[in-house]
Amino acid sequence: MRIYQRWALTLALGMAAIGSVLPAAANPAAGQSAAFNDLRASDVRVLSVGYRLATANAPFCRSTENAGGLTLHHIGQYPDAAAAKSSFGFARDYAVLALVGDGPAARAGVRADDAVVALNGAPFGAAPAELEAIDQPEAYRPVAWADAKLRSELSAGPVTLTVLRDGQTIDFTLTGTPACRSRFELRPSGDYGASADGDIVGITVPMLDFMVDDDELAAILAHEMAHNLLEHRKRLNEAGVQRGLLQQIGRSARLTLATEIEADRLSIWLMANAGYDPGGAVRFWTRYGKQRGKGIFSAPTHYRWKKRVGLFEAEMAKLVAAARDPRGWYPPLLAAPVVPLK
Repeated sequence: MRIYQRWALTLALGMAAIGSVLPAAANPAAGQSAAFNDLRASDVRVLSVGYRLATANAPFCRSTENAGGLTLHHIGQYPDAAAAKSSFGFARDYAVLALVGDGPAARAGVRADDAVVALNGAPFGAAPAELEAIDQPEAYRPVAWADAKLRSELSAGPVTLTVLRDGQTIDFTLTGTPACRSRFELRPSGDYGASADGDIVGITVPMLDFMVDDDELAAILAHEMAHNLLEHRKRLNEAGVQRGLLQQIGRSARLTLATEIEADRLSIWLMANAGYDPGGAVRFWTRYGKQRGKGIFSAPTHYRWKKRVGLFEAEMAKLVAAARDPRGWYPPLLAAPVVPLK
């Protein structure tokens, strides 16, 4: 599930935390606004680290696009539309939620909470038939459409984004930056987790909150992005790997483990190219394994944390010994041809 209900869940979590530290007479609207602001900050963090990973590794990726460095949202995502308008403005149905500080949209002059009016001169909004064709929950379809539309137009060349700000209509020209094809988002769940579906990389709020710094966040996002770059979902499907409980046994577990090992190995190179410390992977999984590892009850589709840390350290040694050209280190797994899983 993507983030069409994210605010309903995470706002509830945020309000529970706020209520534990504020007196009962505190202004509920102020607490709600603070929760929205915290969530926007988390969105910016995930977007920014993901953007840096994707753009730094673009010279080596098989599939690329032009990234704009921004995330949009839609008023229909929010069960409490009045609260969303109070926090984010929403002068139109679509608005800018998050921006990469030095990304194309921010450099062009776009700001958070700008309402999106048009794209390349065409009113920004989907026809009912377009939304019905999207295989997503109804409340998320407008955002899914907007994301696909903006990514498609940016990858065709510079775009004109028309926004409404303080009652004035303004045109901005955005020229996307080449990036590995992946989009990064915060996901609604009370669980610790991260995932990739071949295009989207998602991380949950508890998992993000567990990160000590952006090196650790980069380790998790790079691992999930590696799944997308190596086409793991597609290759597992082509190999007939079972899902659910059946993925935990036999051939399905073995092939899934092989993809997890590949993603761990590639993540080290992706981090290094983006200027993140690959040691963040070692630090994160050491701490996470000690605090949340399941020991002998760990899933057979993943290494236990100590073996995983050893794999990271071995891959870091390979990277240190490898030649680096001006673009960065060419990850061996991206240099090799894609082969079927057996």
